[in-house]
Formats: sequence, C-alpha cells, structure tokens
Amino acid sequence: MGCARPWVPTLGALGLVTLLAGCGMSREAGAAVDAGRRATKQGELLVALEHYRTATRLAPDSATAQLALGEAAEALGEFDEALGAYQAAARRSPRTTTWRRLGEMADRMGQVDVAIQSLEQAYGPWREHATVGLEVGAVMFVTCVPKVWPRVSDVWSLCLPSASRIGRASFRSSREIVPQHIFRVLVEAGRSEQALALARARGWLRDPGDYCRAGDLPVSGETGGLLAMLLEPDRADCLALLGERLADDGLARLGRLMLRDRAERSPRPEVRAQAEWVLRHRLPDHEVPKLAESLNVTGWQLQNRKNKPAEALAAYTKSIAADPAFSWPYNNLGRLYLSQNDDAQALAWFTKALEVNPNHLRAQFNRGFAAARLGRYDEALAAYERVLAMNPTDAHAHANVGWLLLKAGRQTEGLRELQVAVRLEPGLDDERRFLDAHYGRDARRGPTPFSVR
Repeated sequence: MGCARPWVPTLGALGLVTLLAGCGMSREAGAAVDAGRRATKQGELLVALEHYRTATRLAPDSATAQLALGEAAEALGEFDEALGAYQAAARRSPRTTTWRRLGEMADRMGQVDVAIQSLEQAYGPWREHATVGLEVGAVMFVTCVPKVWPRVSDVWSLCLPSASRIGRASFRSSREIVPQHIFRVLVEAGRSEQALALARARGWLRDPGDYCRAGDLPVSGETGGLLAMLLEPDRADCLALLGERLADDGLARLGRLMLRDRAERSPRPEVRAQAEWVLRHRLPDHEVPKLAESLNVTGWQLQNRKNKPAEALAAYTKSIAADPAFSWPYNNLGRLYLSQNDDAQALAWFTKALEVNPNHLRAQFNRGFAAARLGRYDEALAAYERVLAMNPTDAHAHANVGWLLLKAGRQTEGLRELQVAVRLEPGLDDERRFLDAHYGRDARRGPTPFSVR
C-alpha cells in the first residue's frame, strides 16, 4: 500500500523515537498510532497498547507501529509481545536505535545471546557519537562565554579548551555506552573471558589498574567495578557500595553478584561483614531469574512513577509466577495495598514475603507497620523486634517500638526506645518533640534523662 502521508520524527511519551512511517502505513494504521500516542500522553497505557495492536494488524510492515507497540507492551510488562514487536521493527528498519531497544528487551528477559547479537548491531556510526560530543562541547562553550565576557582572551584560553575537553570526553563516553551494556550482560551471565576480550578490544584495560578509581576510563563506575572484580579483586571494594545501590534499584542479580564477590574476596574484614549482612537481609536468598527481576522492576515503575496500581499488580503477579521464591514482588504488593489503605491485604502479602524469605528485612518492617495500623499491636511489636534482631541500628524500628510500648502502658521502656531512635537518627522530629515535651528541653538540644548526648 502506498504512503498515506509524510511523518515527522517525534519523541513520544514513552521515549519512542518514531521513524518515517513510509510505505506499509495506511491512513487507518496511522490514525491508530496517533490515537495510541494521545492515550499515552493521558496516562491511559492499556488503551494505548490496544491502539498500537490495531496499528500493527493494519500495517504489520510499519516499523513505526511495531516500535510503538514494543514500547507500550514493555512498559506494561507484556515482554513477549514487546520482544516480538522490536524484532519486527528491526527486520523492517535495522537502525541502531531499533537494535538497541531489541537488545535491551532481550536482556531484561534473560535471553543472553539475543541481547548480545542485537546490541552488537547498535554501536552506532562514528559520526553519531561525534555529534554528541560536538553538541555537549557547544553547550559548554555557550555556557562559559557569558561568565568570562568581555575578557576575550579568557574565551580562547579557558572556554574553548574546556569545551573541547568535555566534548571529547562525551564523544568517548557515547561510543562506549552500548559496549558497556554488552559487557555487563556477559559478566552477569558468567562469561568472564568474553567480557574481558570485549574490554581489551575497547581499550579499557590498564596494567596495572585501580579500576575503582580509573578516572581516565571512558566507562561508568559500574563497569569499572566489574573490571576490578575480574582483574584486581584486592582493589575492588567499590563493589560493596555499587552492589547495594543496584539492589536498591531493583537489580537483585547484579547486586548479589557484586556483594557475593566482596563477601568472599575483600581483603577488609569490615567490608566482608557488611556484604554478608546485605546479602542476608536485603537481597534474595537465591539466584533470581532475570525475567522475574525485570517484571518486579516494571511493577515498581507502574506503581510509583506512573500511578497505575492495577497494571502494577499484574506485573508483580507475573514476577511471582516467574519465581515464586522471590520475596520482593510479594513485599511490593503489600506496599501497593498499604497505599490504598487496605491494611489487611497488605499484611497478608508481607506475611507471604516472609514465608518465602524470613530474612527479608524490609518485608518484616512493613509487616510491623501494617499490623500496627490494624491495631494488632502484639503482632506489630514482635515484627519490629525481629527487625531489630537483624539490624539493631534501625532508628525507625526503635521509634515504632517506642510508640507501641507507650500504647501498651509500658512508659519507661517506650521512652527509652524513643531516645535510642533519636540518638540514632536526630532528624526524627516527632519523637524529639515528644521527648522534649515530656522531659523538658535543655540548652544542649536534647531530651533527658536518657539523653541522646
């Protein structure tokens, strides 16, 4: 079918960079894509998905429609459909951006070979990365000039060299984004030799190299940490903090890999001990399938960023189906019900999380919170006491125990717990004000007699 009308590349609400629709896109299919974009902008993700499905049925050869369908399906946790749509788009429009979306989707699903093969097509030409460097350098130059004007000599001696340096760094960084993704996929899959061969080919290796502090490398701190893990394990303690941060972002697999390495190989006893604690209480107790991890992340995004609780619930349910022993989606479902003031449902889900992983610290804390909201104070107190057995320095758990003890008429114990909480976290204003009101405030800014001083 001929081209109905020209299309202009635009950036959609889900991050879609549309391609020229061209031949194969009928007027009806184009209207469906437009309707999908409008629905996306209004936050109607399921409606948008149906419009994009219609567009691809009407115009299966349209890369624009297939990319739109892929992004909508991915955002909703319909990963098989998203992968198929990205593959269809890549066959029809083999651009670097299309291959990258396909590679990222395959990675999220744990399809390592498909991810690597696709990402290898997404490096991008030299001029694409040069354009990034030129744009960043130009912005730096334009920002600098008003600061030194009218000292023309400073424009040439300060602004131009600075803009040139930052532009070159941005060019190098842009070139390495996709290779770094492949490197991470390889390391996570246990293919260390392939990962090192890639790093060597990209010129990332240093002999000797402190990769945790290699400021001259055009790679991220995460890549540097993984290089340290593979090449310089005695100087890889940056992995401990990196692993915790990745876990907080929902990347349980890579975080667990980093922290297990530090628990086993760090030369510092305190780093080994901290890594072991995080592994035990803040990470899953087993190797989570990539699909389950990705669906849990998608559910969290739908719940917290897009405010779509029903769609989030569906994604969490799929995550649980992919790995029933993964406690994080159970805990997130509990938090979802808490946000809806359905405390009984929330408590049930937190309890399920602890059934599959009794050491899940946050699920234990949340269980105490939900039980307290239901007036089940003994159960709440028991939950918080288990939290404190895992982490004696949890100020919020001490504070909640204090309030519960006060409700139970155990005033001395309750006040002492509140004071411990304030000592651990001086920013607990409600607890501090209560203690000040009870004991009186002294000039040294602290409640007495069990002072935080």
